[in-house]
Amino acid sequence: MISIIITNFNKAYFVKKTLESCRNQLDKNYEIIFFDDYSTDNSLKIVKNFIKQNKQIKFKLIKRKGRKNLNNSYNQMSAIICSIKYTSGEYISLLDADDIFSKTKLKILNKKIKKTKKKVIYNSYFILKNKKYLSNNRHFYIRRFLWPIFPPTSCLTIEKKLFEKVIKKISFKKFPSCWLDFRLAIYLSKYHKSEILYLKENLTTYRKNEVGNDNIYTNIFSLYYWIRKFEAVVLNLRI
Repeated sequence: MISIIITNFNKAYFVKKTLESCRNQLDKNYEIIFFDDYSTDNSLKIVKNFIKQNKQIKFKLIKRKGRKNLNNSYNQMSAIICSIKYTSGEYISLLDADDIFSKTKLKILNKKIKKTKKKVIYNSYFILKNKKYLSNNRHFYIRRFLWPIFPPTSCLTIEKKLFEKVIKKISFKKFPSCWLDFRLAIYLSKYHKSEILYLKENLTTYRKNEVGNDNIYTNIFSLYYWIRKFEAVVLNLRI
């Protein structure tokens, strides 16, 4: 079984489609662990209605009573670490509350896991920007001297036992601009390269929001852009 961990903070506008993409999976052998990070919109109302209408789905709702940190990257990390404790699947698929799984994702993942026995699986993705679907041209690639090219969080599936082991090895106390997907990609590429399988199938739709918190890091003329680059270089050297 695959455990889907969904982390959410104020994604009420998107979360219904995200949950529906899980419900529409062709492979029904899964569970959803939904972590709400003290949302102030009506996200929880939407989630609770979904639970009532889909009682056939194994669903665990976790609610944080107060935001743990003002930094979104730290909150995401702590949310996922907390959620792992409630999973019962052998593998974990991460899913942001505004992204979407293709209906064949779990079926393909289970087939590849059974065939290859790989413990880390990345898949390619579509980009949804301004209501338009764009193809992804940045495929997973391990580079010798730089950090790897890697897909977004919602494209990662990892064996639970390995995930728990890696989480204990990675420090989350420094470099707030470096998100969990970056830290995992660096560590896994360095120490578990042989366990990684990359699928070129577009099994995830990654929603690129123009007003998202992460956008301050993508503008080359922004100070935050260069802060992230510096932290990425240092983190890459230290892991």
